[in-house]
Amino acid sequence: MQYREYDTEILNRIKDVEKQILCKYIEICEKYQLRYFVAFGTLLGTVRHKGFIPWDDDIDVGMPREDYEKFLQIAQKECGEEYFLQSVDTDPEYHLYFAKLRMNHTRFVENSLQKAGSVTGFYIDIFPYDEISDDEAEMEKQLNRAVRWGMILSIYKVKEPQIGQYGPAKDFVMRSIWHILHEGMHLCGISAKTVWKKCNQAFMQKPEKGSSRMTTFAADAKKWIIEKKEIEQLVDVPFEDITVKIPGGYDAILTRCYGDYMKLPDEKDRVNHMPVEIQFPGEEVMTFEK
Repeated sequence: MQYREYDTEILNRIKDVEKQILCKYIEICEKYQLRYFVAFGTLLGTVRHKGFIPWDDDIDVGMPREDYEKFLQIAQKECGEEYFLQSVDTDPEYHLYFAKLRMNHTRFVENSLQKAGSVTGFYIDIFPYDEISDDEAEMEKQLNRAVRWGMILSIYKVKEPQIGQYGPAKDFVMRSIWHILHEGMHLCGISAKTVWKKCNQAFMQKPEKGSSRMTTFAADAKKWIIEKKEIEQLVDVPFEDITVKIPGGYDAILTRCYGDYMKLPDEKDRVNHMPVEIQFPGEEVMTFEK
């Protein structure tokens, strides 16, 4: 992720649209009694700022796997034509292991994903949380396997990766490896269905030695580990002018992830999603420099 300093009015409008999507998501979860909690930077913003982190431009939520799968089954019917539930199963070009709830007839195209080919539009990210082993050695194997398959999924789906933050030499090497793997899988006749099946097997494999904790299998999955007891109680708190749920154990979660999380980071350490195109509902497309 990189950083774009927005015009204040544009950033506030981005947040308003994303909040509309979040409200629809919460409405569905409440109707069907599905457990969810705001996660990552959205959790941090909720606790520290009672809303968005001031420079942030996205919303993340997490769901235990059981609730996540139920949401996938019923959400599109509940959303109607205004929203699109994006997943590997609903968008053939989509390359990520988690779902997005997108607003139709809008655009929010990130610099890193402008050639991905999948559906665009304002969105919130919905992350499934899966059980991981209490045994450290078994956990490491589980995390490595799941994260590796998530990466293979992205490599399979995206032909032109937008890599540009490591320096010319390393970027060239990484892009070359990506192309070789992408073309190799397609030349060998490996299907998208097969890759996705392997991903889900890795994500949802039950630990052999018991589990008191969960994570979502992003590249830094170990960082996002939570204890099951930390989400046994979900607490309603203010987020801007609405109410969201946060884990009862939010303090322990945020401390593990961010250290002294009430302290603002230096400007050089701030990140957001750096869009190259934005289209608000009913308006023309706005373009930005890369």
